[in-house]
Amino acid sequence: MRRRTFDLLAVAGIFVAYSITMRLALNLDLPGSLLGGAANTVPVVIFGAMVRRIILRRLIGQPAVIQLIGHLLLCAAFVFLSYGLLIVLLGLVAGQGPNGFLVKPFSISGASWQSLENVTTYALVATVSYLQGQQGVSDARGRALVTDDSQRLARGGQSDALIATQPAEAAEDAEARTDVALSRYFVRIGDELRPIDMDTVVSIGGADDYAEVSTLSGKHLVRVTLAEFAKSLDPTKYVRVHRSWIVNVHRVARAEPAGGGRLLLHMETGQTISTSRAGARLFRDRVI
Repeated sequence: MRRRTFDLLAVAGIFVAYSITMRLALNLDLPGSLLGGAANTVPVVIFGAMVRRIILRRLIGQPAVIQLIGHLLLCAAFVFLSYGLLIVLLGLVAGQGPNGFLVKPFSISGASWQSLENVTTYALVATVSYLQGQQGVSDARGRALVTDDSQRLARGGQSDALIATQPAEAAEDAEARTDVALSRYFVRIGDELRPIDMDTVVSIGGADDYAEVSTLSGKHLVRVTLAEFAKSLDPTKYVRVHRSWIVNVHRVARAEPAGGGRLLLHMETGQTISTSRAGARLFRDRVI
């Protein structure tokens, strides 16, 4: 379902739910219930849209602590602003016109209940924002890697999710182009394309036709095989230590023996990766 269609259905659902609640709880007539439903819906729509925009543009992909602090601040702002606009709109609905309405705060119990409702609404908006933000990445329809110069790789059999950085001087040498290591990718997050600095990549895990790129700030699922990914990486920085794992040797905090010639790699993010015997030999050759 397209986002605009989803948004319209969500707004309609909120309006209907509030209108029915006003009718049953306050025993209002139909016009009064519809006006009350509209008064409750407008703050949710206005501030919910603002919250979602901030989450998609500013929070998704940030470190967990930053996201937690951001959500606390956003939730507080959403609760306060929604409550303020609601009592203004209810005063307008109950008054005789824009020049005669009275803004009357709720009772303590009413304000507490409304605040709890706003917190719950914020949680729903945030959840939907994350689901929408990861759509196309986590649901395997991510179309998503672009390069610094926005040129697409259209070679046979290669996924249109990957676009590589190609220096201008390499354009004259087709063979050399295939050996150029990528310096930066762009991934789709919500409606935006955001760059990933390859120096911040910690590890790349592969499963079938997809690869999960773990960076210092988050994870991104891209539609490209690990073997294809490995071809575009700088071999002085990245080592395939297992058939399912590539690691950035500059992001390994420490390595310890795991028996049988294998190693246990502790990455800077706290992630632990077990190597194969062949991968352990490659890793030792690279760092020693």
